[in-house]
Amino acid sequence: MAISKSDARRLCTKREWEMLVQSWPPELSKVTPGRLRQKVQRARNLRDKYRDLARQQAGEARGKRNPKSTRPAQGNQNTRLKAQIFDEALERFQARLADMET
Repeated sequence: MAISKSDARRLCTKREWEMLVQSWPPELSKVTPGRLRQKVQRARNLRDKYRDLARQQAGEARGKRNPKSTRPAQGNQNTRLKAQIFDEALERFQARLADMET
């Protein structure tokens, strides 16, 4: 299920949001192949970051891991949503790059 743009905007930082905007049409068609490769890498890094953080938070919430801060994470819904947001952006960037290379 795709995340709505309003939910994505609420969850993302300014810099993350700017990258996401470029993953949707018509902005996606304006990105050059070189920049597109950079965006693929950045989206992959952000997806992995939030996926790993969600895994850490889930362990803390279950009591299986030591908390990284003074109190354990209570949930990880927003972190999982951010991982999904960047996974979807990565797919859009990769599909556009594949179209440009053929």
